[in-house]
Amino acid sequence: MKKTTQLWIFTALIMLFNLFIFLTKVGGERLLLYVSDLLPVLCAIVAFIYLFKAYQQFKEFDFAKTSWLLTFIGVGLFFVAESIYALLEIGLGNDMNENFPSIADYVWCVGYIPLFSGMALMFYGYKKGGFPMGNTKVYGFLSVVIAIIAFAVIVFLLIPIIKDDETDLLSKVFYLYYPVGDVLLVIPALILMYITSLFGRSTISMPWRLLALGYICFTVADLLYSYLSWQDLYGSGNLIDLAWNFGYLSIALAGSYQMELMKSLNERVDL
Repeated sequence: MKKTTQLWIFTALIMLFNLFIFLTKVGGERLLLYVSDLLPVLCAIVAFIYLFKAYQQFKEFDFAKTSWLLTFIGVGLFFVAESIYALLEIGLGNDMNENFPSIADYVWCVGYIPLFSGMALMFYGYKKGGFPMGNTKVYGFLSVVIAIIAFAVIVFLLIPIIKDDETDLLSKVFYLYYPVGDVLLVIPALILMYITSLFGRSTISMPWRLLALGYICFTVADLLYSYLSWQDLYGSGNLIDLAWNFGYLSIALAGSYQMELMKSLNERVDL
């Protein structure tokens, strides 16, 4: 059985377990707390490991290898942030809503920089290398869809948070940073997914499809988190945690597909 198939099975089992615990609340609030805080750590480390395996398969240190290295670093920072969050809430008993933003939030914010840089570098490399960029109408359609979504987010979430006199300035910055940062990840991920789909092989575009899916999951989760946390409604066992966990596992799957793709290419070169 291929490692990617095993990872798909692992992903399904983790999500079913996560959903079962959250819906049944078996084990009470304590188990909900442990699952809510520790499962993202597990999913993040799985993504971290598979991204590293994908990175190792690149022989030349070109723009593609650098891009995957930056993605690996970004997810690594997310893993550190998840671990800090779990330590603060479980180990030290901190109320994370009362102590927002925490040091974990600072690490998360830094993690967005290499993630975005990696995709920007990949796009630049494809463009400079003369690869097909696709139909401008597709970019126009994507721009319209993104503009509509951005408008809705700004009007219904960001502006109300900015106008809220009870929320301090630092909290407002972080509440705004997460959804904006996620959108800035989704846009290049969708573009790269489209560009690689033009190459005619699904094995090439699959990693970018899964990366885009992972970032979309983060975006949905962070938008809901920003709203719920702002309203003091977020707590352990919230179903939006499933989106974060599935996002990490989607990124892990992206790394696994990229690893298999590079292995196949390396074997052909060796022949």
